[in-house]
Amino acid sequence: MSRRSRWWWAAALAVSSAGLAYSLTLARHGFAWFSFGYCPVRDLYDSATDVWWPARAYFPLAWYSGLPGIVVAFAAHWAATRAGRPRAGRVLARVAAAPLLVLFGLAPLAFALDLARDTGCLDTWGGALGVRLMLLPDAVAAVAALCALAAVRMPRHRLRRALRPALLRRPRRSAPALAVLALLALLPVADLAVGEITSRPCEARSVDGRSGGAHAVPSYGAGERRFLCDARESGRFADISDRDLLAYGHAACDAYRPGDDDAYVFAAVCPPIAVDLRKKQAADEAAYRQQEAVNQRACDSATHRPRVRPLRVVRALMGTDYGVIESLETEAALDDDLLTRAEANGLVAALPGHLIVITHSDFDNCLTVELYRRRPPVEVSGWDHVVEVGYRSPTGRIELMDPIQGESDLPKLAFRGRGRYRIRVHYRVPAGEPGSTQDLLIMIFPGADERTIEYLPRRGSSR
Repeated sequence: MSRRSRWWWAAALAVSSAGLAYSLTLARHGFAWFSFGYCPVRDLYDSATDVWWPARAYFPLAWYSGLPGIVVAFAAHWAATRAGRPRAGRVLARVAAAPLLVLFGLAPLAFALDLARDTGCLDTWGGALGVRLMLLPDAVAAVAALCALAAVRMPRHRLRRALRPALLRRPRRSAPALAVLALLALLPVADLAVGEITSRPCEARSVDGRSGGAHAVPSYGAGERRFLCDARESGRFADISDRDLLAYGHAACDAYRPGDDDAYVFAAVCPPIAVDLRKKQAADEAAYRQQEAVNQRACDSATHRPRVRPLRVVRALMGTDYGVIESLETEAALDDDLLTRAEANGLVAALPGHLIVITHSDFDNCLTVELYRRRPPVEVSGWDHVVEVGYRSPTGRIELMDPIQGESDLPKLAFRGRGRYRIRVHYRVPAGEPGSTQDLLIMIFPGADERTIEYLPRRGSSR
């Protein structure tokens, strides 16, 4: 084994060992990211994941950042050279090292090509942190494989001797073939010309007047134009031609597999995705209606028995987006800090014209409101939190609702019109799973006292 080969083998083993040590330091790290943009080489690389990932997983020489492959290549070259078979040693070393170069060199090469085309593709590859955690270990393993291949490279004087007969031939015989190959090599470059980019406004013309969710398949403008409009929303794909963007959409459609939620953006140009999306929406809607019916039955069976006869009782099943039930009578109340005050006792707070009740956002509320002409007895048995506050209604319109939805099925609860009221809120911690119900009882009666009285401090709640 020549001195040059020994140096290259030392470099290959050192680099591979360093790469393994670096990969082991990343064993406890996790990484996830979300990005937008069109990076064609990244898309091709991801589409080949089903091929190269099992190869790396089931190819023992590629384990531990490729160190076993480098060791086997070195051992084969050394043993064959000692046995007087240097050519066989070079072949065996190349057979062991070349797959490592392919498996570990794909990601760095794809990253370099994407970055050369558009520096914005750095985000698609996970940014600087993604490069450090995912690409750097592969790049180190690929460098180790290159060092191993350099160690078994044929010496230069032998290479010249082997190529001398070919170099002595007249080049005119090969000129036509080289010209044809050059033209073929330039054809992909010609395809990189930017095509038309539609600048017409994208108008959403609803047919039935209903608005869908984030994954809704629009009933208007379905097709390629709709896909172009959705894809370029918020400035994404602004520099990508219609032709390339549609090709990207159709390629994603061809690669679609049922259950891939991220592919729903391509529904406008991919009938299979649209069909699966509609099925998912129908299933989600059916599950929602079923859970709503279960919750309604639970509320109907959990009625409160008042100790004194109320003037009126109102019951409703009410869900909230953020666990807040609110009554807002004046616009001036929009800038107050009432939510912070309600969080102090964890249940209820009031200012003139503004009332907030806090519940658990993951559960529907079995809400019962009881109106009394006089102060009712205090009830704490069976409840986990009871708080009473004073409230002044400047307009005589107490309407409890989810502020995000902005509407309520409850009637106006200020039964005496404008004036002062006492509002006593009772809360019971839910015993079921998220999505089920929690009990909330609100008693409203006349009273001039403005104090906040916590009859039963909060307990057992994770709100």
